[in-house]
Amino acid sequence: MCSYRLDAEYADPTPLRVRIDTHERYSERPDDPGADVLAALALTGTEHLADIGCGDARFLAHLATSGHQGPLVGIDTSPAMVAAANAVPGVRGVFGSADRIPFDDNSFDALTARHMLYHMADPVAALTEFRRTTKPGGTVAVVVNHPGTYPCTTELVAAHAATYGVGVADAVTTTVDSDTLPQMMSEVFGDVRIRRSDNALVFDTPDPLVRFAEALFTFYGVTPNHPRRQAILRDLREDVEDWFTHHPGRTWRDPKGYIVATAMVDADYQGSAPSASK
Repeated sequence: MCSYRLDAEYADPTPLRVRIDTHERYSERPDDPGADVLAALALTGTEHLADIGCGDARFLAHLATSGHQGPLVGIDTSPAMVAAANAVPGVRGVFGSADRIPFDDNSFDALTARHMLYHMADPVAALTEFRRTTKPGGTVAVVVNHPGTYPCTTELVAAHAATYGVGVADAVTTTVDSDTLPQMMSEVFGDVRIRRSDNALVFDTPDPLVRFAEALFTFYGVTPNHPRRQAILRDLREDVEDWFTHHPGRTWRDPKGYIVATAMVDADYQGSAPSASK
């Protein structure tokens, strides 16, 4: 696990939903990593598909409502996210970690891991699990951000957290991004295909920027029950409102982007030692 507590971040799906909704509404160009994943997978609709770190299960819900006939599984370490997956008709939620997937070798025709690999202390171990549980000839698709994505907003959050004694040791540290993932995946799978997206978040009023910044708080050590959380939020809001006051007619533009890295499991790959199924 990373230095911050994943259970604090994902016990309540609200911050995740705020981040997803912000990307949908305030991206400079249309932003749909789910669609990019589906384009890379080229599903027929019959695949047994697992989404690792499924979040609020909206990706799986889209597949289910779009007529996907094969089994759909959402795997997550958060009970709230597993419950969200189980609430979607046609989707099975399962509690489990990416580095210990509770399924046998060669279980899935397709496996997705979207914006979650940077949570892992050992991402290569997770990639190895992805390969183990995916059938020979099956496809694995992984989404990670560019390094330093939306730097202005993350710097804003980190600076205000630091004002109240929440320092860099409390923040996310990650070695997985669009620069490092391709080599990691090639070491596990061999050939890797990359689909790159470059974009930006653009805000022309303070409120959506403040909401998005607050949705990043736990990544910088400001947990939901942090005693200074409201003070940090208040000061951050004042700072954002002041920026828009002193920059009339300007927008807050923050670069971002991601890659979808896709690999096929070798047809002669026979998996590793058996694991307990669930």
